[in-house]
Amino acid sequence: MTVAASDIATEWAARLIDSASPSRPSDDAVVALEQWVHRLLVALSGPRWDSTIGERAGAALVDLGFSDPAAISVSVPTLLRLGERAGADAARTATMIGDLAQGFARATIATRQPASEGFETAFRHASVAIAIGDTEGRIIDANPAFENLTGHTLADLRGRSGFDFAPSEQAAIQQRVHDELARSDTGTIRLEGQIQRPDGSHAWVAWTVTRCLSASGEPYLLGFGEDVTDYHTTTTHLQWQAHHDPLTMLANRRHLIDRCQTLIDEAGTGDVAAVCAMDIDDFKTINDTYGHTVGDNLLVAVAARLQACIDRDTDVLARYGGDEFIALLAPPTDQQHTHSIVERLHAAMAKPFDIDRIRLQTSLSIGAFIAPIGDHRVTELLAAADDCLYAAKALGKNQWVLHTAASIETAD
Repeated sequence: MTVAASDIATEWAARLIDSASPSRPSDDAVVALEQWVHRLLVALSGPRWDSTIGERAGAALVDLGFSDPAAISVSVPTLLRLGERAGADAARTATMIGDLAQGFARATIATRQPASEGFETAFRHASVAIAIGDTEGRIIDANPAFENLTGHTLADLRGRSGFDFAPSEQAAIQQRVHDELARSDTGTIRLEGQIQRPDGSHAWVAWTVTRCLSASGEPYLLGFGEDVTDYHTTTTHLQWQAHHDPLTMLANRRHLIDRCQTLIDEAGTGDVAAVCAMDIDDFKTINDTYGHTVGDNLLVAVAARLQACIDRDTDVLARYGGDEFIALLAPPTDQQHTHSIVERLHAAMAKPFDIDRIRLQTSLSIGAFIAPIGDHRVTELLAAADDCLYAAKALGKNQWVLHTAASIETAD
């Protein structure tokens, strides 16, 4: 036994005695730990790692009286030092820790009373994902449901931080767990977020993390995960439906008003926006002549052409109702930019539409209003754009009018 190995064994024994055992082990236990340190050093330094060495070392901890689950968590710093001393890379050291934890778990199960064995059966066969971890979040054990949920095998999970599956940055979640759970012996927090599995698929998971105490008073974390992907998918779809027109798939009136109000609330001094109101010339005649199916299909085709004219993600094109569409151009915009968008929208109607084997030639009337958005209410902006639209229609078909808050310009 080298001096370094003896030091590591002494450190390991001290950690176990102080933190993971209800009573002081015998001197024979310390000697036995020294022997296991030597075996682990030799195995880690060899050409290939032998998993049975790690598993036997874990089982030996239980045989020596260190049967509390905290024995693994308090051993991790010493085992990391041992791997560094052996010159092992991080992957081999992590494998060693995982094998040791597996041997420890098996030996612990073997020594449990029938009631504990019943818990083990429930743990392994539970449909809910369950993991056991130390107070730093490192996974000690997990059931098959947890493996299925995360897409990782138990061998991959052991020794890994459970915070890796948290819904946001690990540091933030870890801090919250420490702050909310570490203040007392018991406590629970609930988190919800999306995880990515090794195969690239995603799932929404509702996590419940509880701080528990072992029979000897040592703390550990018990985590439960529930797959709520279907709920989130349904909720997202319903939210989308609430803000979009089912015929054209454009934003609806509610979405437009909400977006406009957001721009008003967030507007800085002098931020300028534009509202462009449009409707299809002679749409009622087309509907009456060819029927509502043709009319609906024309609305879909017009919506697609108009949407292609809106090239900024911050802008919104909405179906406001009937054959009326509104484009909201968010800041930064100005008269020149709005003028170019209006001309683009106007030109989009030049080519005829082929709807259900019927060729239709139609056009748009457009009214645009430009103003510092923070100086107006939503209703004022929409009413001003509507006034511009009526002014354009008064000029005849296929016309557009642009007003600013300070002046009026007419173009055709």
